[in-house]
Amino acid sequence: RMLSRITVESLAGLTPLESLPTPEELGKKSCSECKRNRMYFCYDCRIPMEGVPTPSVTMPCRLDVVKHKKEKNSKSTAIHAKIVAAPQTRIFDAPDADELEEYGSGEGADGWTVLVFPSEKATSIEEFTAKRGKIARFVVIDCTWFQVGVMTKLPQLKDLPCVSLRSYATAFWRPQLKHDDSHLATIEAIYYAMREYQELGLAQPYKGEFDDLLFWFFVTMGKVEETREERRKRRGDKPDIDTIRKRDTVVRR
Repeated sequence: RMLSRITVESLAGLTPLESLPTPEELGKKSCSECKRNRMYFCYDCRIPMEGVPTPSVTMPCRLDVVKHKKEKNSKSTAIHAKIVAAPQTRIFDAPDADELEEYGSGEGADGWTVLVFPSEKATSIEEFTAKRGKIARFVVIDCTWFQVGVMTKLPQLKDLPCVSLRSYATAFWRPQLKHDDSHLATIEAIYYAMREYQELGLAQPYKGEFDDLLFWFFVTMGKVEETREERRKRRGDKPDIDTIRKRDTVVRR
């Protein structure tokens, strides 16, 4: 069943995007670690910039992101989780991530480590917790869909049990070539996995506690929309049918 796209309006717990200072008010600052100029957060060092009011969330379990090293940090939505939930989030750059944990079968003293991936053997989060018990950590892969095969064959991941999500439509503004809208951006997959675990695995009502996982996702979406509109106005062109369709899709999302 395809659910509607998540929107800013549908997230009761989302920090108002208007609370973020404008670029003119903030200005770019030097990252305290790498010294590069960044606006809101440093996507290379994965830390917020000094003075930027970024939300903070607590997720129902820990998160590991296994990121393909060729996936640009500046385009990775998974890094948003590290910005808002740093104590619970780790990011590893693969496939040559020597520090990547040896997960083995995923079974641990405090619960299971599971890979969020729709493999043929994947079960739903609800079914997994009903049969095997508590999930202590989700592992997600951050890469293009064309790199997924290489990533899932990493020796550290290959024996992990897989869980799949219910069907959702992505709100991502960057088209996924040859893939339909059920293919989510990484931060969306993280959000939905955490929410399904709380609601279906732990049987606890969700009251927007970690809606802010999507805060920087929607901030970025707003910047993308503004840039597209400015470019169109500069050209002085009326959008053609394809442009209208794409723009309306972004708005609906």
